[in-house]
Amino acid sequence: MAAAGENVMPKVVRIDVPKPARLGVAIEGSAAAWPGENAKAILPNIDAFNRQSRYIDVFNRGSTPFKFTATASDPWIVISPNSGLVDRDLRLWVSIDWSKAPPGGSIPGSVIVAGPGEESVAVAFTVVNPSEIARNALDGFAETDRCVSIEAEHYTGKVDSESSHWYRIEDYGRTLSAMTISSTTDPPLGAPCLEYNMYLFDAGNAEVSALIAPTQAFVPGRGLRFAISMDDQKPQVIDSLAGNTLKDWERSVKNSIRVVQVPVTVARPGYHVLKFWMVDPAVVLEKLIVDFGGVKPSFLGPPESYRRIGG
Repeated sequence: MAAAGENVMPKVVRIDVPKPARLGVAIEGSAAAWPGENAKAILPNIDAFNRQSRYIDVFNRGSTPFKFTATASDPWIVISPNSGLVDRDLRLWVSIDWSKAPPGGSIPGSVIVAGPGEESVAVAFTVVNPSEIARNALDGFAETDRCVSIEAEHYTGKVDSESSHWYRIEDYGRTLSAMTISSTTDPPLGAPCLEYNMYLFDAGNAEVSALIAPTQAFVPGRGLRFAISMDDQKPQVIDSLAGNTLKDWERSVKNSIRVVQVPVTVARPGYHVLKFWMVDPAVVLEKLIVDFGGVKPSFLGPPESYRRIGG
């Protein structure tokens, strides 16, 4: 037995791959593999706004190549390739022919991957093709997977004041850029602000995450403030440094971001305007995320939602 702190190589085991071919399937968004997994194989949603292509990996659990086929549940589901020979592994792409896909909200779909013998795996997914709003008629951002992710520079409206003006900081931040203001005086609440139009399919309680630069607390007696409002609701003034403990500061510097979460209420599905109000001029905004419970853990946050301006 190795002594405490001693650097010892762990036991190495040789794995012999069996000769007979055996089907293996892995999918986007999961670390599991089928057959053998108890949970169902479910791909992330495919929606009419982002029009994603999702992947299925077919791999060989043996050393003998095998032929596979992939069959879709509906003719408007496109699989490429839908058959072939698998030596080690092969990636299939699942997409939608949107000219033929039926409208009507959430539509179930599936792909059955068949391999050697009678082995097969059914991969399910949901196609989101809402009838309420068309992709080519959208004006703003569209909610996807119960959230809206917004890069700060992609505002749909901007309000400056006589002494305070918004400007973009190119290549600043973790994903695209940032927005802040140049001000000769402390801006009054009411101006300036950035506006973000969005079409929401959910309503009720949501959480807005403002991703801002990890600025130090340099104002005596308080932190750095901004305000958030939805539509014509009264702006909520938030102190971004209210919980600025040593641990919080270390985390914000390590991640090069400070995430401030603000609860909001959405009255009904449909078009809404999220407003980010500047209260203190040193706040630097990089990204906004409106979450109805669909945001999954990640370092950079969800990719930006589909947007179309001037629908």
